[in-house]
Amino acid sequence: MTSRLCFAASLLAGLALTAGLPATAQNGTSNVPPAASPSPTLFPALPPLPSTPLVSPSTPVLLPKARRPAKPIVPAELIERLRTANFSERLEIIQQLSDPQQRIIPMLIKALSDPDPLVKSGVAEALGNRPNEAIPAIPGLVAMVSDPRRAIVPTPAFPTIPFPVITLPPPPSFSNTVLREPPIAPENPENLLRITAIVAIGKIGLPARTSAIDPISQALHDTDPWVRLNATWALAETGAQVPLLAHWLEALQSPIAQLRHSAASVFLDSRSLLQKTLGSDADAGTALQLIPSLRDDDFEVRAAAGQALELLGTAALPELVKALKAPEPVVRLESARVIGNLGAAAQSAMPNLLPLLSDAGQYVPPTSDRDNFLLLLPLFQVPSANYPTSPPDNPKQWVRVNAAIALGKLGDRRTVPALTTALTDENPWMQLATGWALLVLGQNQGLPVVGRLLQHPDDSVQAAALSQLEGYGLQAAPYVLPYYAMRLDQKDDNQRNEAVIGVGRFGVAALGLVPKLRTLLTRNQKNTAGYTATVLGQIAEATAVAWGNGSLLPDQRNQAIAEFSKVLATMQAPGARFNRPPVDRVRDALVTLKGARPG
Repeated sequence: MTSRLCFAASLLAGLALTAGLPATAQNGTSNVPPAASPSPTLFPALPPLPSTPLVSPSTPVLLPKARRPAKPIVPAELIERLRTANFSERLEIIQQLSDPQQRIIPMLIKALSDPDPLVKSGVAEALGNRPNEAIPAIPGLVAMVSDPRRAIVPTPAFPTIPFPVITLPPPPSFSNTVLREPPIAPENPENLLRITAIVAIGKIGLPARTSAIDPISQALHDTDPWVRLNATWALAETGAQVPLLAHWLEALQSPIAQLRHSAASVFLDSRSLLQKTLGSDADAGTALQLIPSLRDDDFEVRAAAGQALELLGTAALPELVKALKAPEPVVRLESARVIGNLGAAAQSAMPNLLPLLSDAGQYVPPTSDRDNFLLLLPLFQVPSANYPTSPPDNPKQWVRVNAAIALGKLGDRRTVPALTTALTDENPWMQLATGWALLVLGQNQGLPVVGRLLQHPDDSVQAAALSQLEGYGLQAAPYVLPYYAMRLDQKDDNQRNEAVIGVGRFGVAALGLVPKLRTLLTRNQKNTAGYTATVLGQIAEATAVAWGNGSLLPDQRNQAIAEFSKVLATMQAPGARFNRPPVDRVRDALVTLKGARPG
């Protein structure tokens, strides 16, 4: 919820905080224009359910950096050093040779004919990192594809990371070209020269299609599985019209764990062209081939198989429905997750999902997969944003949790009775899942159950409940406002300020908290007075609107006049320097409240 706080803070700070004043001054004037009147609807309507797969890795959008003049290098000297460079020195040299500001492509192409395997492989990596300029290097790289020699790079005594067959793309300041990530082979692979050449060709992409398709297609049948996987990736990158799906599936199901992981990683790259093979090469048996990967110990392998099944769409439903009865809990929960992500198109699977609401299957990830454990529930998203995906400490009954979420995503209202029954489950995550599913289906039976979870001792459960309660709008006020009231006394600045901002979303319903908020106006606490002033202005304005439209009771009106008169006095006290917009809102609201109701 920190991101939500930061976003709200960016809006509120301009309204009520005084730049440059110490905390004791708190209140100042500025030229910030008054904010627009609040929308009558405090909570947005439920957005469409996400249709994205469980894992959809993406590259962060980076703003272009100002290009600095290239640091002069001596390319001939760097190339020569590749003959003896150790692991770390080699990475540094390749990065320097990869800089597009260095006009050295002809020299790099010439170095491809060097007899030293370490020189050839290092130069090929650099050329692969400069794909737009490396087109003239294609013949030399194609020749390398058949080079059987072993290139062994000196490594540290205790290597901690695998040997990169091709280095990561240069930093953003090097190039605007977006490079997709190739498979990463183990340290000093048997066929480093061939793999490096294949990867470089794949990075060059379409321009290499004509001349490279034949030799790389032959590599699909190589005895080295790493050569086969990299050839599969490179052919997809060049747009070659060669059936590749079977080769990728072979790697995904390999007995070599690192190969399976690498095959999954390149497929999960949101920019990966391997995904297109599902459209051109898939047949009736493809889903059946993918199901076994849902039980893999490696999270990424399961995620890749799940994403592939989602891309197959309803064609995968028959096998997914069968997998709902698999003996392994992880297969059942992954299958439920995939079916849910297919949305309304998978409603025919609803009867098969319903029995899973009472599934007590427990999946405990292996030690090798614990780092990815938190990602098992991204399907568990509430209608509002910023839903924390932290799971319970014990993953007991996660099959049923994912089944409940999937039923919500299918959007079939015939599931309401079963989901309502499931609300009584003692597992708080099951309560959250069924409450969410009912909320998506337009039902509010989960409100009291989810509301009580704000008092749960587990902070992650509290955070999940709070996020979900936003979807209930003003109906959640009896649960959320007492929660925020307690947090107004928090010593932590972020938690306290988040509570202040949260109270402001409830408008007139928060009228009872105005006295407590007023005490924060004079507190010497980071940003709290400014945020509080803005929120009090919002509540005052909403209260005046309610009086004008006849929805404010006379007792509430009298209460509002008394409380906001005190608020205005505090804001206008000697030495107080609040920004004008919140002060004006409170003053104008009092004028409206003291006047006759229109009509």
